[in-house]
Amino acid sequence: MRRLGIIGGMGPLAGCEFYRMLIEATPAKCDQDHFDVILSGHASIPDRTEAVESGDGSNLIAAIAEDIELFAQNEIDLIAMTCNTSHTFYRELQEISPIPFFNMVKNAVHLLKENHPERQVTLFSTRGTYVSNVYLDYAKALGLDLRYPEEEDKDLVMRSIYHVKKTQKTRIPQLDSILDKYTADEGLVLFACTELSVLDIAEKYHNKVADSMKMMVNSVVKLMTADEKGFQNMLPRYTGGVE
Repeated sequence: MRRLGIIGGMGPLAGCEFYRMLIEATPAKCDQDHFDVILSGHASIPDRTEAVESGDGSNLIAAIAEDIELFAQNEIDLIAMTCNTSHTFYRELQEISPIPFFNMVKNAVHLLKENHPERQVTLFSTRGTYVSNVYLDYAKALGLDLRYPEEEDKDLVMRSIYHVKKTQKTRIPQLDSILDKYTADEGLVLFACTELSVLDIAEKYHNKVADSMKMMVNSVVKLMTADEKGFQNMLPRYTGGVE
């Protein structure tokens, strides 16, 4: 049975929710049918947006390296990191990891291109993810029409993300107006922050919002439950940088 390492704590609620969704998505009839997991609730990892905006990700990378070392010592087969903004430093993290490192951003963009090739996608994320252009880089490589919201709407998304971190509340009615705005005319919104992934959104948006963490859940389960040949064959699709 394979073992999964989850780098959580960014924020704590998101890591917990990711694990819950993994359990629900795993085809299991008993406890022993689930794969083993080590969840690192590493809440002391430095703020990701601050790392991006400062141009110095060294402290962030060093903190995440502690989790990589922990997982290596415990014979983990795959690492998943429940933070979109941290994927700005994916290349550096992959280089220091002896374990395959799932690429959440690459996975989301691939699936959107495969499933919604003609739809315009608007990114809802932290300011750090916008600044780093990490999603844009993958979208351009694959030809996905990915755009950013207007500046005032970016600010509302950012405030909402930090409101979840502060209060743990998962219903933010103020977001409804901009969800209406960017899902008009068959537009699709991509939630690309794990605080957004835990939100309780109105049912009318369920087919208008894609979520990077939910997409990662399904892909991780596919990898973790594959036979050894399938696991090795699928790794290039789910790991590595911009192609």
